[in-house]
Amino acid sequence: MNPLPDAFSTGSRAGRGGTLPVRASLRLVCIVSGWALAGCKSDINIIGKAPAQEEEEVVSEAFEGDWGQWLSMGVLPDGRPVAAFYDATDGALGFAIATIGEDGTVAWSYEQADGYADAGGLDTGDRGKYVDMVVAASGDIWLAYQDVGNENLRYARRYYLSGEWESGVADSNSNPASASGMFASIALDGSGIPVIAHHDGGLGELRVAHWEGTGFQGEVVDEGSAPEVVDEEEPVEANVGLFPSLQIVDGIEYIAYHDQANGDLLFASGTAGAYTLSEVATEGNVGAWPDLVIESGTMHIAFHDVGNQDLMFATGTVGSWSFEVVDDGEYVGADSDLLFTGGTARIAYYDGHNNDLKLATRVGDSWSLETRAGAETASGFFNELVETGGRIYGGCYDYTNRSVWFSALN
Repeated sequence: MNPLPDAFSTGSRAGRGGTLPVRASLRLVCIVSGWALAGCKSDINIIGKAPAQEEEEVVSEAFEGDWGQWLSMGVLPDGRPVAAFYDATDGALGFAIATIGEDGTVAWSYEQADGYADAGGLDTGDRGKYVDMVVAASGDIWLAYQDVGNENLRYARRYYLSGEWESGVADSNSNPASASGMFASIALDGSGIPVIAHHDGGLGELRVAHWEGTGFQGEVVDEGSAPEVVDEEEPVEANVGLFPSLQIVDGIEYIAYHDQANGDLLFASGTAGAYTLSEVATEGNVGAWPDLVIESGTMHIAFHDVGNQDLMFATGTVGSWSFEVVDDGEYVGADSDLLFTGGTARIAYYDGHNNDLKLATRVGDSWSLETRAGAETASGFFNELVETGGRIYGGCYDYTNRSVWFSALN
């Protein structure tokens, strides 16, 4: 494997598809597949681009190699954006730190987090898919991701002061049918202790792993249930816990997640060994790609209405939710990322009709919708929003150029 370079080129461009594992529902593909995992998160075909649309100037351009799938972003205590991503060229987990100049240009430095060849040339395996990141108040970085070959959940920790990395197995299952570590979501409790929610795709379960000082301990939160109406010719097994989004407030863990077998948006709340399960939305085929944010005691979830191909927004508390349609365009709403800044909600999401990144901003009682990337490329995969220095930045995977698109949005 080739090491990551020290930095990559930056610049701007006026404008801007093949098969890959992507974190998005591409129009018709997921409708036909019924949201089968193999159809929406691995080896799906990009559909041709619609006519180009006007696009904002890009602050930062491509990573080198095929970098950027499963993009996850955060901000260090000093204000520098950071990104974790799957390096598809080497089958490994990469990490990058951005320095934004006064003129808006971006310089990135790279590090190898896990899965790269060691000093002796030994390949440690395919690692880094489904990565999620959280930044501690100390500046330490915690990553949760899948070891693809061993089908288990791994973690990596980067120490802020030394820049050193450590990594290990966070959750595994002796059951040969297990395939854990998918769609990882990591959060820190009030003491800075990490908790990871993830999906076991082999057993169709939602799992959670808790840090216990020197390692993680995993458990099943929801085993799911098969649909009540059974098709004898094509029976559907329980498959719950896809796309979990974890938040921790006052020591209580809250997880929004998708029940693929029943087409529902579900919710778990509690602590290790004691979770309460409830429903958020069950009408139609809903609840894919949820992103949960808890703001001033109120819960907000952006999610995809798969049946109607709309972007939805839920607000409320456990057991009491209200809903609104954010965007009812054609094949929109997958891979949403929700950010609250100054009381304003913003949602980055995928436009599957045009293969674009779209941004919805709450304005009063309505939403302002705009296309932010993808005029001449297939963009809007693995969407991320971060705030630093009073500005909102968006990042996503540019499938056409096999790289990361990163730009200021305000």
